Amino acid sequence: MSTSPPPALTALAATIDAALDDYLERALPRLVGLHPSLGPLADELRAFVTGGGKRIRPALLLLGYRAAGRTDLDAVTGPALSLELLHTCALLHDDIIDAAPTRRGRETAHRRFAREHRDAGWSGPSDAFGEAVAILLGDLAFVQADELFLEGRVPADRILAGLRRFTVLREEVMAGQYVDLYAARAGVTSRELALAVATYKSGRYSVARPLEIGAVLGGAPEELVAGLARVGGPLGRAFQVRDDVLGVFGDEAETGKSVAGDLVEGKRTLLVAETAARLAADDLATFERLLGDPDLTPEDAAVLRGLMRDSGGLAAAARYVEEAVEEARAALAALDVPADVAEALAGMAAFIRDRQR
Repeated sequence: MSTSPPPALTALAATIDAALDDYLERALPRLVGLHPSLGPLADELRAFVTGGGKRIRPALLLLGYRAAGRTDLDAVTGPALSLELLHTCALLHDDIIDAAPTRRGRETAHRRFAREHRDAGWSGPSDAFGEAVAILLGDLAFVQADELFLEGRVPADRILAGLRRFTVLREEVMAGQYVDLYAARAGVTSRELALAVATYKSGRYSVARPLEIGAVLGGAPEELVAGLARVGGPLGRAFQVRDDVLGVFGDEAETGKSVAGDLVEGKRTLLVAETAARLAADDLATFERLLGDPDLTPEDAAVLRGLMRDSGGLAAAARYVEEAVEEARAALAALDVPADVAEALAGMAAFIRDRQR
């Protein structure tokens, strides 16, 4: 069982952390120089970016570049960091959408700024202020992501091609976020829709597109780029489905976020779809009544978890993760990439299958 990222990705993550520190040392003083009131914004961005995260997306971009036979990884550090800043934007906005209280074991940005507004006795609604600041903070990270992508030191035609795929990635993740929100609010439960969300919100965003972008920046032939996509697609879907399971059955100390949040939000994940498809009418009525209840109690949450477990929905979601990982492994076996890349991707597959956070 592999509950930690493979050593190769851990080493890349350490390199990314150091590069992120260097970038923030450059970017944040520039921000605060615009006006002293921006100091708390800069502090929050630094705390958020450096306060956790596995750096999977930027590490996979570097692996994709390495898959193209390139060894000068520092040439694409900027594009790799851009994925982490985009992820920062996505998380900050996602926490507002989900009304999440915590992220990475600390108070979410919108909650923090709302509290500081109340404590200072400023005018206007505190919650609206906190949400506005968090939106702007996410927008700032989004802009910085573009700045970083353009710092790549590869031929301009590769930067342009990579940036086009980066734009597709951003379009897909925003679309996935909306479909996720739509399904929860409209109460649409379907395996097909749940897998669409898993594909666009995470499958391509977290794994496939980062690998592809790295390979494109490395000048890889289209055959290799497509092969990496065949590995990354199912790995990314497995990543999201496993994340959804941990969002309900995980350890909050490990995941750094509430395990009741997805239930309160009524997210229509594959876990939910597989459960609903297996429930008798009375149990299904209970399940639908409790799922998405804003006043959900711990006892109600336990009922929902029991229905997921006893119906076989949890086991079905776990099987999907296993099958998707095996699909990715088969695609990897057919791929001609350097041995260290193949080893890292195989380790990544094991980590996605078994991860606890």
